[in-house]
Amino acid sequence: MKRYTGNRLAAICSRSIVFLWLSFSCVAFADDLPRRGYVGIQAAPVPEEMRAQLALAPAQGILVKGVLPSGPAQEAGILANDVILKVNDINITDPVQFTQVVKSYHGGDKLQIALLRNRQPFVKTLLIKPFPYETSPDYEILYKSVTVDNARRRVIITKPKAAGRHPAIFFVGGIGCYSLDNLPPSSPYGKIFSALTQKGFVTMRVEKTGMGDSEGVSCGSPQADLRMEVRGYVAGLRALKSYDFVDSGNIFIFGHSIGGIVGPLVAQEVPVKGLIVAETVGTSWFEYLLENRRRQYVISGLPYDEIEKLARQHESCIHRLYIEKQSIEQIVKDSPQCAELIQAPAPYTYLQQIGDINLAEMWKSIDLPVLVIYGTSDPATSAEEHQYLTNVINSYHPGRAKFVRVENMDHVFERFASMRESLAKTAPGEFQPALLDEIQRWLMGALQG
Repeated sequence: MKRYTGNRLAAICSRSIVFLWLSFSCVAFADDLPRRGYVGIQAAPVPEEMRAQLALAPAQGILVKGVLPSGPAQEAGILANDVILKVNDINITDPVQFTQVVKSYHGGDKLQIALLRNRQPFVKTLLIKPFPYETSPDYEILYKSVTVDNARRRVIITKPKAAGRHPAIFFVGGIGCYSLDNLPPSSPYGKIFSALTQKGFVTMRVEKTGMGDSEGVSCGSPQADLRMEVRGYVAGLRALKSYDFVDSGNIFIFGHSIGGIVGPLVAQEVPVKGLIVAETVGTSWFEYLLENRRRQYVISGLPYDEIEKLARQHESCIHRLYIEKQSIEQIVKDSPQCAELIQAPAPYTYLQQIGDINLAEMWKSIDLPVLVIYGTSDPATSAEEHQYLTNVINSYHPGRAKFVRVENMDHVFERFASMRESLAKTAPGEFQPALLDEIQRWLMGALQG
């Protein structure tokens, strides 16, 4: 049975972590933040069945899901389904760590890749190439940076070609460690940025610490907590306001998934015109996790007695994480059965801080127009939760929040007929363009006052 959790969202958002996506043909503008290298590998965790067959330790190796044609990995003879064990004598434990190792090298550097293929060990020599810049023939793409905690973060801006000052969208993505650089044109985020820019909006995305070109600690480190993430977004938003091509009085924050919690925290620090939150959370994080797990068990068709058993196990495990404030390591050590139930794509420090937020209190302090969006095929949230969030906002600021449903849209803005179809998908779906219609309609109204 598959579940649509934060882990899966991070995997969807990170399809291009170390995989080069071909883009368009226009030159981008960049600052002096060094460009990361790329190896042309799409990496994934080793499936448990394969791990057992190869007698790999629990944190040993990554699976090569695919290689880019004519990329460094293919030129070195690396193939899909190879298992990478080491890079230059560094043991590889997971895809995020692999990304961190690779990004410490630059174009022209050579890597010795130790791998398994059909149970046989090989060593391949790979020549790193510089990661390409995202480009478009329809608008400008600028690569800049901001300094946070004595480290530079990459910010990527799309800008209409027309002169003058433009309204802007500041994007806050979902949970997890992944790069938003060089998004494939087919990706939902890429389609959103492209469409809004062609409608006259500047957009900005900020890479998380250690992701893409960004310096700083690894995104997966306990140091990379919620406060650090918010500081990065605040620095990016302040920079966005300073650009001479941005109408600083007409900037909106768009928060997706957990970004619907993080975005409002940023708005508390830097004034904006309004907020868009989509496929997000309206109750406490602890309560949401319990309801989400039960909802997905039901969608998957499990017998109800089994659902109750699993739900009770889940509640016991996450209670220790969010209420008793234990570390994931301690919980798993004491209760190994909790390992799968509390897995997450973010540090436990980050998650516990999310769990401590009183969302009603947070929204009470934000008197702004808010668009609340829910896709009816999203198995990771509920319409009731989004309606509840809308009611919370309007109870403090009457008429400020608008709730819209987008039919047949799932958690990552792809089109599926039902929650069950989305939960069971094994490949990306088509983007749901109705989302753009709702966003653009609301933005035009907000700009007109």
